[in-house]
Amino acid sequence: MKIIQSAAIAMLLIGLAILLYFLNKAGVDGYVISNKIATNYTVSGQFGDFVGGVVGTFFALSGTLLIFLNFREQTKENKRSGFESSFFEMMRLYRENVSEMKYRKPTPTGTLTYENRQVLREITKEFIECYRDVKKFSDSENLDTYFNPPYAKKLKKIATKINPEINLIEMAIIDLAFMIVFYGVNWEGDTIIKDNVSRKYKKNYYPRLLHYIQLKPKNPNTPIFEDWSTLRSLHSVEFHKLINDLYISKNDPKNIRTPYALAKKFTLDTNYERYYDGHQFRLGHYFRHLHQSYKYLNNHPDLTEKEKYEYGKLYRAQLSTDEQILLFVNSISSLGMNWELTFKNI
Repeated sequence: MKIIQSAAIAMLLIGLAILLYFLNKAGVDGYVISNKIATNYTVSGQFGDFVGGVVGTFFALSGTLLIFLNFREQTKENKRSGFESSFFEMMRLYRENVSEMKYRKPTPTGTLTYENRQVLREITKEFIECYRDVKKFSDSENLDTYFNPPYAKKLKKIATKINPEINLIEMAIIDLAFMIVFYGVNWEGDTIIKDNVSRKYKKNYYPRLLHYIQLKPKNPNTPIFEDWSTLRSLHSVEFHKLINDLYISKNDPKNIRTPYALAKKFTLDTNYERYYDGHQFRLGHYFRHLHQSYKYLNNHPDLTEKEKYEYGKLYRAQLSTDEQILLFVNSISSLGMNWELTFKNI
């Protein structure tokens, strides 16, 4: 574009320079416009034909280039208008998705209904709670406690490229906490999570962790929630022994063999409503729409990188702090790791 514009200006300047040169040359030779050229139509006609043939060619070429530039600008504007129409429609649909969210949740003061961005705020709070619950259980500093060797090797390779100081145990805790919040720990969610992590984490680790998370009741105004809080506050050794006893006897909880009276209070029967019941039906569509919007922006052929960045910032400005937290956590979990870490085929 700049080359064509420069060429058009150059053609115009060359034409003007030639015109001025020959006007000056005619004056030097005695052919003044107000004298011989003006009264001698044969001479003035020859002079006009010569100047028009030479100078006019440069002017015509310059005009053609400028028309071409104008046509390209109009085409570019039409494409931009088409892009912006689709892009802002995606933003409108994003706002509709958020506005349609609802979530009923038991609280110490009664059941509350959250709407719109409040839902995403509550999901973020649940992730933070789940992170702390998972971290309570994951108190070993030995990588071999958590990871299967091939997966640990791949994570170390990624960490080396991005930041060697990345704490892989923290990544595992974030990964599992987010999956628990996303899928929940009911029968279906438990099955999906186990299928996702079976090749990544040790079988002595994640089944017991999930069983421990399943013990947390939904309603905080029940005696079992107090028992859960007591369990949660136990010292590490007692805590793990009690969880292990509960896990071993999970298929027959009434005949549990344990020295801990507290363990006998936890029975996961059909009336046991689990605290983490999952948000896949809320977050799945939400994340897919964000991904598709940014993919459309990133792959658009008629935008510069700077323009893509500016439009991306405009979209990001629509996201609340809680939404950005969830998006970041999703991007470093195994559910969305390809977004951030380009980690494939795990």
